[in-house]
Amino acid sequence: MESSKRRGMVWAGSSLGLLVITVGLGVATPTTSKPGTSSGSGPQFTSGQSQQGQSNYNQNCAGCHGANLQGGAGPALAGSKFLAKWANGKPLSDLYTVISKQMPLNAPGSLSQQQYLSITAYVLSKNGYAAGSKPLDAQAIKVKLSSPGSTGAAGSSAGKTQAVGTLPRVVKAATTATTGTGPSNDDLMTPADGDWPMYNRDYRGQRFSALKDITTDTAANLQPVCLIQLGETGPFQTSPVIYQGTMYVTTPSSTFALNAATCRTKWSVTYSASGPEPFPNNRGVALYDGMVFRGTGDGHLLGLDAKTGKTIWDTWVADSSKGYFLSAAPIAYDGKVFMGEAGADWGANGHVRAFDAKTGKPLWTFDLIPTGKQPGAETWQKGSQYGGGSIWTTLTLDPANHLIYASVGNPAPDFNGAMRPGDNLYTDSVVALDANTGKLGWYVQQVAHDTHDWDTAAAPVVYDLNGGKYMSVATKGGWLYVYDRVTHKLVQRSEISTHENENIPSSTTPRHACPGTIGGAEWNGPALDSDSNRLYVNSVEWCGTVKLGEARYIQGGAYSGGSFSQDPLSKASGWLRSFDATSGKQVWARQMATPMVAGVTPTAGGVVMTGDQNGNFLVLDAKDGHTLYTFNTGGAVGGGVSTYAVDGKQYVAVASGNASRGIWKTTGAATIEVFGLKQ
Repeated sequence: MESSKRRGMVWAGSSLGLLVITVGLGVATPTTSKPGTSSGSGPQFTSGQSQQGQSNYNQNCAGCHGANLQGGAGPALAGSKFLAKWANGKPLSDLYTVISKQMPLNAPGSLSQQQYLSITAYVLSKNGYAAGSKPLDAQAIKVKLSSPGSTGAAGSSAGKTQAVGTLPRVVKAATTATTGTGPSNDDLMTPADGDWPMYNRDYRGQRFSALKDITTDTAANLQPVCLIQLGETGPFQTSPVIYQGTMYVTTPSSTFALNAATCRTKWSVTYSASGPEPFPNNRGVALYDGMVFRGTGDGHLLGLDAKTGKTIWDTWVADSSKGYFLSAAPIAYDGKVFMGEAGADWGANGHVRAFDAKTGKPLWTFDLIPTGKQPGAETWQKGSQYGGGSIWTTLTLDPANHLIYASVGNPAPDFNGAMRPGDNLYTDSVVALDANTGKLGWYVQQVAHDTHDWDTAAAPVVYDLNGGKYMSVATKGGWLYVYDRVTHKLVQRSEISTHENENIPSSTTPRHACPGTIGGAEWNGPALDSDSNRLYVNSVEWCGTVKLGEARYIQGGAYSGGSFSQDPLSKASGWLRSFDATSGKQVWARQMATPMVAGVTPTAGGVVMTGDQNGNFLVLDAKDGHTLYTFNTGGAVGGGVSTYAVDGKQYVAVASGNASRGIWKTTGAATIEVFGLKQ
């Protein structure tokens, strides 16, 4: 599974003395009931057990799920969304098993049975279930969970959402025209130098900017211009998108349009989920023809008016009660919006889908886990019903031949390969799909039958250089792959993270392995400077110990089939590396003090921009990687670093505040900080 699923994030404020605009956050209040009231056929637990559970929760769970169970990096454990997922007739043992087998994220299964039972009791009490005279034990967790106060059969109306039916489907039809304009196909095919109009700037995922005011000579003159704190807790991994002076950024639930030179808000809208959110996260938007497109944590794709933020249409893509959510930034092209689903580690099977940009109407679907007579189905001898294949980040497009390139995540369960014999296509692969029909053009698989959780998680980059046509992708498995797009053959595989026991399958005997489940390249992949024939890529250097375990599936909470314990954080670091883009051979490597997960941005000024987990915005010399400028933003940089121009002046927007007390031990607030040269 992709790394951010494993990290808890809790936010603190930034104290920089610049422009600060704060948008308030509303937190749902958990359902409560009076002590001693009936909970129908609800679970048994004692008040003392719940009190002990509160102590255990505060020590082991609050960093991810919040001090009041309101959610953060992990989902909320109290309130209507929680009840909609768990209090609908599922056995309480399903919830208990997720808690006891998957938590805490950095050391799953490490607490005692009594500690896990007490935490479960505490969660129940915070959701309005009444304590009784008997403790929660191995027998009591077998009860089917009804909503608090229910006296009827399990699956009452509390927290219910609309019936699923056939998905995807439009749930809010377009009734008004957009008031915004652009960008058009042509604008996106050849972006203006001053714009950063999509997640990786251009369709081909190259992330290169032709702006050159910031150079090796002038980088030291950078300074903060403005900032805005966005006011939400949780992951902050957005890539700022800028078009004609307006910046668009997202948090898990909100979308913002900002003045790109002053950080002032033009509009902001907050989406209220109608179903469970397995993992609240969002990495950004797509722009097209006066509209802004984004996904949601409960499986919806939204089309918003770029000028006002008003929802034009809402398409329900996938059922989040089955583990699905949309965290990637979409792309839009030729009248269509393209999006992939996440959630494989929650029991969902991934897809890539296309929608009509004006109406949200579904156009085609490609199944990332083939079944029946679909090509690749023979690579699943069994286990394809929970096969995996998440899309974690944006897609890449080659407009010359109308091919969509999608990086596909790991199979499920993560470690227990015996549950799914075969190569398990199209997991850990890049698939190239016809943008008009969704038909498979070709594919390359980086890891067959993955038992290490080594997703191909970041978008590939496609490019034509020196008479050749190439595709490059970096993976959590700790490698950079360069392929020939004509022959589909591997040109070079180059190491980006240390490898240890990489070819040894998981077993019940614990063993040390590198990379770990959050090693290699995460959700941001390679960037290309075609002028210098160089690729640049960040990576994580962090190992750990893996142990094979039993795998059993629960809807919305699939097991990993084992456990992985990270080495101490003090042993973790990261790399920024440069490679020859045609041969794939390393040019230089710079080891960094922290794991590196932020976007990388090369420019015509001969510099490379990125950020680290200590909160530093970094500008480095593209020739050798030495630091030209650094500024501490006050929060870990885990999102994009986008450069653009307004009124002829070059700026850089940094997404700061991807904070985590559970895994990375970082702090910060969800903040966009903008930099420019001193005048």
